[in-house]
Amino acid sequence: MQTDEKLASPYTSERQRDKPARAERRRDARPQAVIDKPEAEPKVGRRHLSRRELQSLLLMDKIEEVLITLRRLIRATDLHSKQLVKTAGLTAPQLLLLQAIREKGQVTIGALAKEISLSQATVTTILDRLEKRGLVYRERSSEDKRKVHAYLTEKGMDFIRDAPTPLQEHFVRQFRDLREWEQSMIISSLQRVALMMDAEHIDASPVLDVGDLDRKDSRQLPPEKEEKEEE
Repeated sequence: MQTDEKLASPYTSERQRDKPARAERRRDARPQAVIDKPEAEPKVGRRHLSRRELQSLLLMDKIEEVLITLRRLIRATDLHSKQLVKTAGLTAPQLLLLQAIREKGQVTIGALAKEISLSQATVTTILDRLEKRGLVYRERSSEDKRKVHAYLTEKGMDFIRDAPTPLQEHFVRQFRDLREWEQSMIISSLQRVALMMDAEHIDASPVLDVGDLDRKDSRQLPPEKEEKEEE
């Protein structure tokens, strides 16, 4: 009797009666969903990338990013050097040397070389060029004739007052604001890049500039001679 009552319950009989209808509705709905959503159809010829292929693609993206960054650094230095010569008629080393003379006052060639981390021979060549332009002059010390001091002329003082800020001064200011671990990380990363490019043994000075440090600037020669040299 108890079993018959369960079978005869309205809930059970209604669920049983409705079960075939629900199954039929599901079967009818499947083809319709594919028709309504064409994007759900499988794409012919498409395959999933393997894990190794995906890692390879990600590595190529990283390499590209590194090379682009290096290129930007080179371009930034090159563009700034050209702009400096165009606006002030000076190369970056020449401007740095003028600034060092202004800050140090009466200073020897050796002290200047040490201040801007260039060889004494390079500093002497740069001073020769600046002296020809009337921006600096040199005098032997009255106390020690072996020592030669460099000074700015009035023209040199006016010149440097209006000169643009060298690119490396911007870098130095921002580098000093970094935390110590950030500074160490940058140094370590750049040294590793130099090693990877077989550049760790190349002699270099701490001057952001391209080309020879003691090269001539564009305003030292008359236009006719400049054109001949460029040819």
